[in-house]
Amino acid sequence: MQRTGVVFVGCGFVADSYRQCLGLHEGLRLVGVFDRDPERLAAYAGYWGDRAYRSLDEALAEPEAGIVVNLTSVECHFEVTRAALRAGRHVYTEKPLALTRAQAALLRDEAKAAGRRIAAAPCNLLGESAQTLWRAVREGRIGTPRLVYAEIDDGMVHKAAYRHWISRSGRPWPARDEFEIGCTFEHAGYALTLLAAMFGPARRVTAFAKLIAPDKGTRPPLAHPAPDFSVGLIEFDDGVVARLTNSIVAPYDHRFRVIGDDGCLEICELWDYASPVRWRRPATSRLARFAERRFGGFPPAKLSPARKCPLPRGRGRPTMDFLRGVAELAQAIRDDRPCRLDADFAVHVAEVTERLQHPERFPPGGAVDSAFAPISPMPWA
Repeated sequence: MQRTGVVFVGCGFVADSYRQCLGLHEGLRLVGVFDRDPERLAAYAGYWGDRAYRSLDEALAEPEAGIVVNLTSVECHFEVTRAALRAGRHVYTEKPLALTRAQAALLRDEAKAAGRRIAAAPCNLLGESAQTLWRAVREGRIGTPRLVYAEIDDGMVHKAAYRHWISRSGRPWPARDEFEIGCTFEHAGYALTLLAAMFGPARRVTAFAKLIAPDKGTRPPLAHPAPDFSVGLIEFDDGVVARLTNSIVAPYDHRFRVIGDDGCLEICELWDYASPVRWRRPATSRLARFAERRFGGFPPAKLSPARKCPLPRGRGRPTMDFLRGVAELAQAIRDDRPCRLDADFAVHVAEVTERLQHPERFPPGGAVDSAFAPISPMPWA
């Protein structure tokens, strides 16, 4: 099997989740890692036994690196991806591609001019649960889809013991970065990628965002706390409307529900590739409506998954295959075909995310500028 060499740039909290998934992909080979913090780099390379580069320039010059995987903090995504492109590398970056549509479009244009590929996380669109739900929508299991409710409420994070959240190589959860970048930039993509794949480019976004809990318990206090709650109405072609909620101040809820004329499809946990997909018929009879009001409805049917999720289960193991997007990009390059998470798709997700986080930058209900070609399902779905 042909293997693609990859280099990790950034050895923070999320880099351990990527590294844990390496054994799932025979087509990928980790060549080396780099981080601008020498202590962080030494801890990561020492824990995993990986080669450590002395500088970013050395990492980007690695002749065996087919893809640079940008795992830096969000505010560094643009500059590191741009540097990798200018070094002649293909890039897969953690979400989002950039913090503004303008920056994301610039990276896309530079990549195209250089004949390079870029793609961006999240890649849960490629997971078994998402692909199973999408297949059920295509097959008409719920008739014509009309409405989507997507919740990415992550609990009252500022009240949790987040100072004790430590990765395998000893990196603390980057609380200040998360609180100052905002949960919308960090999380909205998990729902947006699946929405866009199923229903095409968003046409209009109407959003509201607010900082609900300014004091997150950080010391010193945050200089620029971001909105910790956002809600958006996203309109697609054919009349489909999605309501997407992001927060870190409400009880944990990661449901994704697609409602159609003939029922509802539901994923209970967007962050789990093996989360079951359930189907409910509409409550039309008197008995069914009573059961819905009193008990939440009759028990739903559980759909057969498109395939068995290959992720090993167990405490401390990731429930998402973080490297599946990198593997998709590598295979697309080898096959000379479009990547399912390509630059146009990533720019679109970045634009819609910016509109959700910063509605004040855009006219209310304004048309979305970016677009992308249709996304194909995974061959096994």
